[in-house]
Amino acid sequence: MALKPGQVTTKEAIIEDSWDGEPPLTVSGQLQTSAWMIRTALAEAGLTRDALGSHALGYELRVPADRIDVFVFRDAVRHVRELHARGQFQLASERLDSALAMWRGAALTDVTSARLRMKGEGLDRERTSAAELRALIDVGLGHYGEAISQLSELVDHDPLREDLYAGLMKAYYGEGRQADAIRVFHRAKEILREQIGINPGARLRELMQAILQQDEQLLRATGVPLSGDRVC
Repeated sequence: MALKPGQVTTKEAIIEDSWDGEPPLTVSGQLQTSAWMIRTALAEAGLTRDALGSHALGYELRVPADRIDVFVFRDAVRHVRELHARGQFQLASERLDSALAMWRGAALTDVTSARLRMKGEGLDRERTSAAELRALIDVGLGHYGEAISQLSELVDHDPLREDLYAGLMKAYYGEGRQADAIRVFHRAKEILREQIGINPGARLRELMQAILQQDEQLLRATGVPLSGDRVC
């Protein structure tokens, strides 16, 4: 319910998500007990007990999105992406640190339902995306050593992301390791050809040329474009 406030979640959907479609015989009583516990927790958080509304078909969480961590996090990351695109790296770094500090570990790790664990994995992917953004902001700030460490790991995990390769190339170049930056390009070229049959895109090729020419403007540019998407 916290993932879709203001909408009615049917009892059937709650049962499916909570017990993977195999509810216990006491499911009706457990739903009522859970609703009571949620209302108590909401009251302790300074909200009224009717913040959890009851309907004939289910329940509705009547809580503003700005009181729910996941929506606060998403809005913060969206703003950070805008700051990064404008080259405001220091402010982007500070805002992203605050957003990432909201996390206390993996999402929904204390649930037994496979369906809920899948939703938790989706939330974890959002945190991973923010970690990628963190690395690219470090490139913009000139924190090349930190960026190399982070981006090397991220590229290994997701080898089809041209934006990550571009960030790693710039980080190596910023460290004065031009040969390593060139090797990253050729690695990207080989992987993209082998796995999906395409060559690196125009931005990555242009970055390679700038590195080969030791373009003085390269590290003064406003960061690496961040799409957050795979190339396929």
